[in-house]
Amino acid sequence: MNSGLLKKIILIWIVIVFFGSMIWRLASTNGNQAGEFQPSYSEFVAKVDADDVREVTLYLSTNSYELQGEYARPANGKFRLTVSKELGPGLLGQLRDKNVAVKVKEIRSGDWALILLNASLLILVVGFCVLLIWLIRAGRRQAAVALSASGAVRTGIGYDLHRLEEGRPLIVGGIELPFEKGPVGHSDGDVLAHAMCDALLGAAGLGDIGTHFPDTDPKWKGANSMLFLEHAKKLLDEKHFAIEHVDAVVITEKPKLGPHFSKMRAALAKALGVGAEKIHLKAKTNEGVDAIGRGEAIAAHVIATLVSR
Repeated sequence: MNSGLLKKIILIWIVIVFFGSMIWRLASTNGNQAGEFQPSYSEFVAKVDADDVREVTLYLSTNSYELQGEYARPANGKFRLTVSKELGPGLLGQLRDKNVAVKVKEIRSGDWALILLNASLLILVVGFCVLLIWLIRAGRRQAAVALSASGAVRTGIGYDLHRLEEGRPLIVGGIELPFEKGPVGHSDGDVLAHAMCDALLGAAGLGDIGTHFPDTDPKWKGANSMLFLEHAKKLLDEKHFAIEHVDAVVITEKPKLGPHFSKMRAALAKALGVGAEKIHLKAKTNEGVDAIGRGEAIAAHVIATLVSR
């Protein structure tokens, strides 16, 4: 979360709390006016009998009546009291007998403030929820913009193919498999590791395997292809890229590769310094078609996804 967004969040939350506090204070002030008498029922009846009540407004509610008005003595004295609904009709008749000006209302004029008082907590909760939703959406928008602007996700594709000959070791994914044929190549001919190396280098814009490990260089003669992946990982680290996912398919008629996938993933993950769960392997045959189908070659396709750090 950037500092600008954080400042907006704090400002909005302060505004919500401020208005909530104002509502609370307004309602509280409305409910307890300064200098207002709150007599008991018997004290009020005594005032009525003594002709000390000038006017009364009767507010109706479900179970009680609220009386609010002004005394004749003391002059301009305000009063407020609540009586049960059963006492209301008799008291109303008594007031009229004494010629007290009586008004009957369904809703007290200041009730809006009390309603806001009761609803103030709800207002704060709703405000917080709205703020939280806005925050989540704003964060997602900023993440999407940042991702698009920085090119944080990169994808590369790799492909390799090797001829197979009798009497050579078959190494796929850093594992030697029991088989009568093996790849012809300058290094150990690991078709999966080579395609994976190309995919990673391509995603980072770092060329291909031939750029870094040319087959014209004698020092790579018979080299273990895991060294190529280790070097590719080092280059990715220097460019601040992390491996997010690698998806690969190896195409060969024989042997069956599925039983060896767990060892391959472990070897590849170790060379790349990632968890084995980031590497997904599949195997396909070529249904007897062309050199692969005739058992004369083996190939691999790889897609690698990187994220910037």
